Amino acid sequence: MPFPRGRRRKQRRREPRMPLDWRQRLMTAVVPKNARDLMEQLETRGSSDSNYMEQIASRVKELGDDSKMVTFGLFHTPKHNVMGIVIVVGQKGIALLDAADGRPYAEFRWPTLCRFDVKHDRQYQIVGLAWYDGEKDIAERLGEGTALRPSEMRFAYMYMHADNETLAAISVAFENAGVPEALHRRPPLV
Repeated sequence: MPFPRGRRRKQRRREPRMPLDWRQRLMTAVVPKNARDLMEQLETRGSSDSNYMEQIASRVKELGDDSKMVTFGLFHTPKHNVMGIVIVVGQKGIALLDAADGRPYAEFRWPTLCRFDVKHDRQYQIVGLAWYDGEKDIAERLGEGTALRPSEMRFAYMYMHADNETLAAISVAFENAGVPEALHRRPPLV
Protein backbone atom coordinates (compact mmCIF):
# COMPACT_ATOMS: atom_id res chain seq x y z
CA MET A 1 0.00 0.00 0.00
CA PRO A 2 1.51 3.35 -1.01
CA PHE A 3 2.13 6.01 1.60
CA PRO A 4 -0.19 9.03 1.61
CA ARG A 5 1.13 12.18 -0.01
CA GLY A 6 3.47 14.20 2.07
CA ARG A 7 4.63 11.27 4.16
CA ARG A 8 7.73 9.46 3.32
CA ARG A 9 8.66 6.11 4.58
CA LYS A 10 11.67 6.34 6.78
CA GLN A 11 14.41 4.20 5.46
CA ARG A 12 16.88 2.83 7.86
CA ARG A 13 20.40 3.57 6.94
CA ARG A 14 22.57 0.67 7.73
CA GLU A 15 26.07 1.45 8.68
CA PRO A 16 28.57 -0.82 7.00
CA ARG A 17 30.05 -3.33 9.39
CA MET A 18 33.76 -3.44 9.78
CA PRO A 19 35.18 -6.92 9.46
CA LEU A 20 36.60 -8.18 12.73
CA ASP A 21 40.01 -9.74 12.88
CA TRP A 22 40.57 -12.89 14.91
CA ARG A 23 41.72 -10.95 18.01
CA GLN A 24 38.62 -8.73 18.00
CA ARG A 25 36.36 -11.77 17.62
CA LEU A 26 38.14 -13.39 20.54
CA MET A 27 37.40 -10.43 22.80
CA THR A 28 33.67 -11.14 22.52
CA ALA A 29 33.99 -14.89 22.22
CA VAL A 30 32.42 -17.66 24.17
CA VAL A 31 33.55 -21.26 23.97
CA PRO A 32 31.52 -22.71 21.10
CA LYS A 33 29.54 -25.89 21.69
CA ASN A 34 31.63 -27.87 19.21
CA ALA A 35 34.79 -26.86 21.12
CA ARG A 36 33.23 -27.94 24.42
CA ASP A 37 32.22 -31.23 22.82
CA LEU A 38 35.74 -31.85 21.50
CA MET A 39 37.32 -31.04 24.87
CA GLU A 40 34.84 -33.36 26.56
CA GLN A 41 35.85 -36.14 24.15
CA LEU A 42 39.53 -35.52 24.95
CA GLU A 43 38.88 -35.57 28.69
CA THR A 44 36.77 -38.73 28.41
CA ARG A 45 39.57 -40.43 26.52
CA GLY A 46 42.05 -39.26 29.15
CA SER A 47 39.98 -40.63 32.00
CA SER A 48 38.99 -43.93 30.36
CA ASP A 49 42.01 -44.96 28.25
CA SER A 50 44.92 -45.89 30.54
CA ASN A 51 47.25 -46.60 27.57
CA TYR A 52 46.63 -43.12 26.25
CA MET A 53 47.40 -41.52 29.62
CA GLU A 54 50.57 -43.64 29.97
CA GLN A 55 51.68 -42.36 26.57
CA ILE A 56 50.99 -38.76 27.64
CA ALA A 57 52.78 -39.33 30.97
CA SER A 58 55.89 -40.63 29.19
CA ARG A 59 55.88 -37.60 26.88
CA VAL A 60 55.55 -35.30 29.88
CA LYS A 61 58.55 -37.02 31.55
CA GLU A 62 60.58 -36.48 28.36
CA LEU A 63 60.06 -32.74 28.79
CA GLY A 64 62.15 -32.95 31.97
CA ASP A 65 60.49 -29.90 33.48
CA ASP A 66 59.05 -31.26 36.72
CA SER A 67 55.67 -30.89 35.04
CA LYS A 68 52.71 -31.63 37.23
CA MET A 69 49.71 -29.78 35.84
CA VAL A 70 48.00 -31.30 32.82
CA THR A 71 44.76 -30.30 31.17
CA PHE A 72 43.14 -30.57 27.75
CA GLY A 73 42.27 -27.85 25.32
CA LEU A 74 42.16 -26.57 21.76
CA PHE A 75 44.82 -24.38 20.14
CA HIS A 76 44.38 -21.96 17.26
CA THR A 77 46.52 -19.40 15.45
CA PRO A 78 45.56 -17.27 12.46
CA LYS A 79 47.58 -19.64 10.25
CA HIS A 80 46.53 -22.97 11.76
CA ASN A 81 43.25 -24.69 12.39
CA VAL A 82 42.00 -25.60 15.83
CA MET A 83 43.64 -28.74 17.12
CA GLY A 84 43.21 -30.85 20.24
CA ILE A 85 46.08 -30.44 22.68
CA VAL A 86 47.29 -31.56 26.05
CA ILE A 87 48.46 -28.53 28.02
CA VAL A 88 51.38 -29.27 30.33
CA VAL A 89 52.34 -26.63 32.90
CA GLY A 90 55.87 -26.89 34.25
CA GLN A 91 58.57 -24.92 36.01
CA LYS A 92 60.11 -23.66 32.75
CA GLY A 93 56.90 -22.94 30.85
CA ILE A 94 53.89 -24.39 29.08
CA ALA A 95 54.23 -27.25 26.63
CA LEU A 96 51.52 -28.25 24.19
CA LEU A 97 51.31 -31.85 23.07
CA ASP A 98 49.22 -33.04 20.15
CA ALA A 99 46.28 -34.81 21.78
CA ALA A 100 46.09 -37.38 18.99
CA ASP A 101 49.56 -38.89 19.43
CA GLY A 102 51.26 -37.04 22.29
CA ARG A 103 53.97 -35.47 20.13
CA PRO A 104 55.25 -32.06 21.26
CA TYR A 105 53.55 -29.30 19.28
CA ALA A 106 54.78 -26.07 20.88
CA GLU A 107 56.60 -24.83 23.93
CA PHE A 108 56.30 -21.43 25.57
CA ARG A 109 58.98 -20.54 28.11
CA TRP A 110 57.80 -18.23 30.90
CA PRO A 111 60.38 -15.50 30.11
CA THR A 112 59.12 -15.26 26.50
CA LEU A 113 55.41 -14.86 27.28
CA CYS A 114 54.03 -11.36 26.78
CA ARG A 115 50.33 -12.00 27.44
CA PHE A 116 48.38 -14.79 29.05
CA ASP A 117 44.87 -13.39 29.27
CA VAL A 118 42.04 -15.54 30.57
CA LYS A 119 38.32 -15.05 30.03
CA HIS A 120 36.01 -17.47 31.85
CA ASP A 121 33.01 -18.97 30.09
CA ARG A 122 31.16 -21.36 32.39
CA GLN A 123 33.76 -23.90 33.54
CA TYR A 124 35.92 -23.31 30.45
CA GLN A 125 38.50 -20.65 29.69
CA ILE A 126 39.32 -18.68 26.58
CA VAL A 127 42.99 -17.75 26.63
CA GLY A 128 44.71 -15.07 24.57
CA LEU A 129 48.39 -15.86 24.27
CA ALA A 130 51.23 -13.68 22.99
CA TRP A 131 54.92 -14.58 23.04
CA TYR A 132 58.26 -13.23 21.90
CA ASP A 133 59.45 -14.95 18.72
CA GLY A 134 62.37 -12.78 17.64
CA GLU A 135 65.79 -13.79 16.43
CA LYS A 136 67.74 -12.75 19.53
CA ASP A 137 67.63 -14.50 22.86
CA ILE A 138 64.90 -12.96 25.01
CA ALA A 139 67.34 -11.87 27.75
CA GLU A 140 69.54 -10.09 25.20
CA ARG A 141 66.52 -8.49 23.53
CA LEU A 142 65.07 -7.24 26.83
CA GLY A 143 68.52 -5.93 27.77
CA GLU A 144 68.24 -3.45 24.90
CA GLY A 145 65.48 -1.73 26.87
CA THR A 146 63.34 -0.96 23.82
CA ALA A 147 59.77 -2.16 23.33
CA LEU A 148 59.21 -5.34 21.36
CA ARG A 149 57.94 -4.78 17.85
CA PRO A 150 54.75 -6.51 16.69
CA SER A 151 56.86 -8.42 14.15
CA GLU A 152 58.78 -9.99 17.05
CA MET A 153 55.65 -11.38 18.69
CA ARG A 154 53.23 -14.16 17.80
CA PHE A 155 49.64 -14.57 18.89
CA ALA A 156 47.31 -17.49 19.39
CA TYR A 157 44.36 -18.49 21.46
CA MET A 158 43.29 -21.57 23.31
CA TYR A 159 40.10 -22.95 24.68
CA MET A 160 40.85 -24.95 27.78
CA HIS A 161 39.22 -26.64 30.72
CA ALA A 162 41.57 -26.05 33.63
CA ASP A 163 40.96 -26.21 37.35
CA ASN A 164 41.74 -23.32 39.70
CA GLU A 165 45.04 -24.87 40.79
CA THR A 166 46.32 -25.02 37.20
CA LEU A 167 45.19 -21.45 36.47
CA ALA A 168 46.83 -20.19 39.68
CA ALA A 169 50.12 -21.93 38.81
CA ILE A 170 50.09 -20.36 35.35
CA SER A 171 49.24 -16.93 36.71
CA VAL A 172 52.00 -16.93 39.34
CA ALA A 173 54.67 -18.24 36.95
CA PHE A 174 53.68 -15.79 34.23
CA GLU A 175 53.66 -12.79 36.58
CA ASN A 176 57.07 -13.75 38.01
CA ALA A 177 58.85 -14.38 34.71
CA GLY A 178 56.86 -12.99 31.74
CA VAL A 179 57.97 -10.07 29.59
CA PRO A 180 57.17 -6.83 31.48
CA GLU A 181 54.14 -5.05 29.99
CA ALA A 182 56.14 -1.85 29.44
CA LEU A 183 58.36 -3.76 27.00
CA HIS A 184 55.67 -5.39 24.90
CA ARG A 185 52.83 -2.82 25.12
CA ARG A 186 50.20 -5.30 24.01
CA PRO A 187 46.66 -4.66 25.19
CA PRO A 188 44.77 -7.61 26.67
CA LEU A 189 43.74 -10.16 24.05
CA VAL A 190 40.49 -11.19 25.72
